[in-house]
Amino acid sequence: MLPLIRREAGERFAYSHTQQITTAQFCADVMSVAESLPDQRYLINLCHNRYTFITTFFAALVRGQTNLLPSNRDLVSNRAHAAQFPSLSIVADDEVEGIDHVIRLDAGQNGNQPTPGCDAEHMAAIAFTSGSTGQPQRHPKSFAMLDTWRQIHARYLKLAVDDERLAIVATVPCWHMYGLEWAMLLPTVASAQIFCGADFFPKDVVQAINASTNKVILVSTPLHLKALSKTQAPSHPVATIISATAPLDEPLMRQIETHLDSQVFEIYGCSEIGSLAYRFPAQKPAWTFFDCFDLQFDDGEMTVNHTLLDEPVKLADHFERAGESSYQLKGRTTDIVKVGGKRESLARLNSILNQIPGVEDGVIYDPVSYQQAATGRLAALVVAPELDRHAIRTALSAQVDTAFIPRPIRLVDALPRSATSKLQQRELTALINQQRSTDD
Repeated sequence: MLPLIRREAGERFAYSHTQQITTAQFCADVMSVAESLPDQRYLINLCHNRYTFITTFFAALVRGQTNLLPSNRDLVSNRAHAAQFPSLSIVADDEVEGIDHVIRLDAGQNGNQPTPGCDAEHMAAIAFTSGSTGQPQRHPKSFAMLDTWRQIHARYLKLAVDDERLAIVATVPCWHMYGLEWAMLLPTVASAQIFCGADFFPKDVVQAINASTNKVILVSTPLHLKALSKTQAPSHPVATIISATAPLDEPLMRQIETHLDSQVFEIYGCSEIGSLAYRFPAQKPAWTFFDCFDLQFDDGEMTVNHTLLDEPVKLADHFERAGESSYQLKGRTTDIVKVGGKRESLARLNSILNQIPGVEDGVIYDPVSYQQAATGRLAALVVAPELDRHAIRTALSAQVDTAFIPRPIRLVDALPRSATSKLQQRELTALINQQRSTDD
C-alpha cells in the first residue's frame, strides 16, 4: 500500500479566502466522501469546486474505484462512456439532471484522520486525449505511476523555487493531465497549499495570489497568461510561473515575467505519460528531459521508456539535439504543411498571427487535416474586435509567404477552446462553416 498523501498531519494542504485545511482534515474529508460514493467500478468526477474534485478523486481510490478523466465535461458526452464502462457512476457537487450522485462536502468539518492508502497496482485513473486531432485515446495510470511521477515533479520544482512554505494557484482543471499532476498531485507531496476558491477570471487569479501569505506558484497556460498580462498585477509576489499545454511564445513569456516580476518554468508532456521535460525559456530555449526516463533519439524522433510504462512511447513531436542532454522542440510531426510546393510550420504561423496587435486569439489550420473540403489553402479563425480581414492579411503578409496566407479568414467572437486551451476539430469545422462570407 502507498499513502494517498505524503504530508505531515498538521501541514496546511488547501486554502481559500475564508478557510485553511490541514492534511489530517483533508484525509477525513476523503474518508467521508468515500463512504457516500455509489458502489461502481468506474467514476466520472464532474465536481466544479477544486477541493471537492480532489477529495472525490482520492475517495474513489479508497473505494477501489478508477477515475475516468474525459476531456469533454458535458453530461451527454460522458453518458456515452457507459457503453465502454458499464459499471460507471457520474458524480457532481451540484444538482444536475442525470447525475448519479451529488457530493455534499462540508470541507474541513469531518475532524481528523490518519492517511489512508491505495494499492500500488490499482488503476487509479484513465486519462483521455483531447481529440483535437482525432478520436480521444485512453491512457491508464496506476497509482504507482502517479505516486512516482508526483515525487519526481516535487524534486524538479526545487529547480524553480525552494522554500518550505508554498502556495499553488492554478488556472488549469485537475481532470486534465497537466492539472492532475501540478495542481492536484503535487501538493500531496510538496510543502504547498493548493488554492481552492472560485473558478478563475483574471481578477480571480490576482485575488487568489494576494490571498496567500506563502510564496506563490502559478500553474497556468499560454492563453490564460495572455489574459492575465492585461490585468493589474497582484501585490503579492509570484515566485514561479509554471506553463504547459502549448509552447509559450517568447514575447508573451517576456511580458508575463515582467508583469508578475517572476520567472517561467515551462513543462513539456503528453497524455500517454504526463510531464516529461522542462526549461527556463528566458535562460535557454532547449528542453531537458527528466532524468527518470530512458530516451532513444533517432533522426528527430524521440522514444521514451520507464519501468512503469507498459511499452515505450514514441512522442508526436520532432526534436533536434541542442547539447549533451538538451533538445530543441521543432514541432509536431503533423505541424508541417505544404502549399504550392512550399513548406511551413503551423506553430510558427500561429505565433505570428497571435502577435499581431489587436488579435486577442486566433488559429491557422489546414482544413484538409480537419476533414473539410480541400481548398489547397489554409484557413483561420480570429478574435480581433478592432480589425478586419484585410488588416489581418496585410499584417501576415509582412512576415509570411503569400502561399500560406489563410483564405478564408473568419472573424469570430471567441474560439471554442476547452479549459486547457485545446481546440476540437469538429468545433472548428462547425464554426468556420457558420461564418461563411462572400469576400473569401
